[in-house]
Amino acid sequence: MTMNMDSFVLTSININTTIYSPNFDDLTPNQRRDLLFNIKQPLELSTEEFDTEYTRKDDIPSDKRRKTKVRPSEAKVRIERFENLPDHTHTLDNIEKIKRSQVVRNLVEQESLKDYRPPAILNAVKEYAKEKLNLDESMKELKHKEVTNIKYKVRGSLDAHLIGNPKRSLDIQESISFLEQQKYKVERYSIPHNSSMGLVFINQNQIKNLEKYGWLTLIDSTHKTNRYDYRLFTLYVRNGYGCQDVGAHFFVSKEDGITVAEALKKIRRFVLNWKSRYILQDQSSIEENSIRIVFPGLKMKMTQVMYKRSKIGCEALIQQAINECPVPAIKRYISRNYTKNSHQWALWARTHSPLLLQVISTNSLESYYSELKRTTSQTYGLIGACNRVVMLDQKKQSDSEYVGFEFRIKKISVVGLDHEILDELHKFPYPVQQMLADEACGVEKRIEKGKAAPGLTSLDCNCLFHLRYLLPCRHIFHEHIYGTTKLLTADTWRSFQQIFEENGFDIYMHHEVVEVDISEKDKAEGASKHRQLVVNELMERTRDVYWRIEERGDEKQTGAFIRDLKSRLEPILYNASTA
Repeated sequence: MTMNMDSFVLTSININTTIYSPNFDDLTPNQRRDLLFNIKQPLELSTEEFDTEYTRKDDIPSDKRRKTKVRPSEAKVRIERFENLPDHTHTLDNIEKIKRSQVVRNLVEQESLKDYRPPAILNAVKEYAKEKLNLDESMKELKHKEVTNIKYKVRGSLDAHLIGNPKRSLDIQESISFLEQQKYKVERYSIPHNSSMGLVFINQNQIKNLEKYGWLTLIDSTHKTNRYDYRLFTLYVRNGYGCQDVGAHFFVSKEDGITVAEALKKIRRFVLNWKSRYILQDQSSIEENSIRIVFPGLKMKMTQVMYKRSKIGCEALIQQAINECPVPAIKRYISRNYTKNSHQWALWARTHSPLLLQVISTNSLESYYSELKRTTSQTYGLIGACNRVVMLDQKKQSDSEYVGFEFRIKKISVVGLDHEILDELHKFPYPVQQMLADEACGVEKRIEKGKAAPGLTSLDCNCLFHLRYLLPCRHIFHEHIYGTTKLLTADTWRSFQQIFEENGFDIYMHHEVVEVDISEKDKAEGASKHRQLVVNELMERTRDVYWRIEERGDEKQTGAFIRDLKSRLEPILYNASTA
């Protein structure tokens, strides 16, 4: 604790002198601060406590320490006001604003070594200081910016290898060397006429993932992982244990269809047996355009989800949205972009495939990026971003191996579930046990809502769970336990269990009930779709560049960009409107 020494003096006294002496062991740090801030009457402390707790600091040389003369017989120090000086004109809070106490700085520095982000450090330090040290008053003025500054001072030397070479070309070359040392296959490419470049990297485990599970592949990108703002793209697949795992990565200097398509071509050359039939992406014209270039025969691509499980119902909802929309421009947008292509995004077009019903979004990949960005920084070079990607890949691989270990061994325990049903559940892989147990327990929730047994006479149920996993759902359990038909016989259980005997969740990949024909009606319609993608990509890239400039906070630069864009677009738009 740092103390202002200008309003009191220290006097060595004999131990036999009797003065007011509070029990400091019973006082909280906040109470000690208040007591010593303005000295109302003489106090005394043991010399050892005074030296270790109030004046001695390890980083102060011995020749600069405060000198106090204490005779061998003396064991205490008196603290008293100097010549009746008035009280301080400032408060303790003001002192905390000007200079943080050393104990607070030490706490922040200790947490910074764990490489948490400043908000997490701030919360952890405040919580610990309040609950363990009773220093909540000292923490009131601790701000996010100060924590950030301390963190960067502490982490500076530790993060040096992640900052990389200040010269971009050398940083990229060092990144390639690092990835190769980590057993990644790496290829750098450039597209001179497009002024762009990319870096593709994939390890042997990820090649196996794409070859075996790439039938359905997720793709998404993220930014702000390096100081060049190269966008990181990742391919994601779901393996046989039901875990989402990495398929490949690539950085691109420019996020456009040409550059992304070239990276996908490189990956296809690395993974010769990658036979992707479905690629799931977010609403990105850039990704859509690049996928069409690299996978011209791809039968289906979903960009988002509407949970209407019939084509008629989906089209009715679209028409309802058009009818109820008060803005003509939005009406035209919905009609143009959603009326004729529901097979690309609606749930009804997925019902032929259990896997497509199970994996309906890129949320798992976005979760991967969220975890990655907790350890990366915009100050890192490309080698720093690659370092963090490799670390997270290794973690995901380890997690997958652990789930694989439990897949056939671990048994679930459920209170209140019939032991005969539980015995049958234990014959499934562990993740399937969990799903079936949830469905079995869901029967009680149906009964609480006043629902009767559904009256099923066969194992055919149209609920989403049964369509997704082809397993007994809560409706089948309800009928079996409380209805008139015992659906889950020994032979029935055996037929369900046989699904997973040789394989895991990958058995769903090629299980398609109905073939959905979504081929283009004719060449004209295909050409029109291509033109729409080109325009959408240009608009997306324009918005992306604008927001990059806007985030820099330079109003002049932002204004110049808008004026330049407007001056170039106005003649084009005017000529098109008057043609």
